[in-house]
Amino acid sequence: MIRIKIILFAALLFGGCLHAQNNARITSYYDSNDDKSYYLAWDIKTGKSIQYYWNGNDNKWDAFEINLPAAPLPGATGNILFDVYYDHNDRKAYYIAWDTKGGRSIQYYWNGNDNKWDAFEINLPASPLPGAIGEVMIKSYFDSKDGKAYYLVYDTNGGKSIQYYWNGTSSKWEPFEINLPVKPLAGK
Repeated sequence: MIRIKIILFAALLFGGCLHAQNNARITSYYDSNDDKSYYLAWDIKTGKSIQYYWNGNDNKWDAFEINLPAAPLPGATGNILFDVYYDHNDRKAYYIAWDTKGGRSIQYYWNGNDNKWDAFEINLPASPLPGAIGEVMIKSYFDSKDGKAYYLVYDTNGGKSIQYYWNGTSSKWEPFEINLPVKPLAGK
């Protein structure tokens, strides 16, 4: 009986560890100014994350002491995902955290004056992809030619998408009028 309990306990413990590992995601960016790679690992259920950098002196990956907020997207009802882009003009990384159920997001930047990650006051619309029926995904990138950031928001159920750009004149994220086809994988 004791042996059965030990086996059951081990199975539950091992199974729980495997389940928890399914919640891990990682994204990265490369900073050409300081010639380093940075990785952000997080739990998709809570959003809690740790950022790592390569410590060349010790030849190992070290975790930063100051990380993104432990709850980067309060009130999320779906999974919490992150993406990052690096702006070579202002030499900063920008993380966007979003809820896969609906797409509500918050963008974070490093505030060097306060030595912490701060949330932007202006973010993508609360519902950046009206009518989405699948999970909402976001892909960010920075165009070094025009010095602007872009977000592609898409629905995993069919691929409907909207691309956003930062409009400096109106000081908000604006959707492009012309986007990918509503069903980008449909044959012609």
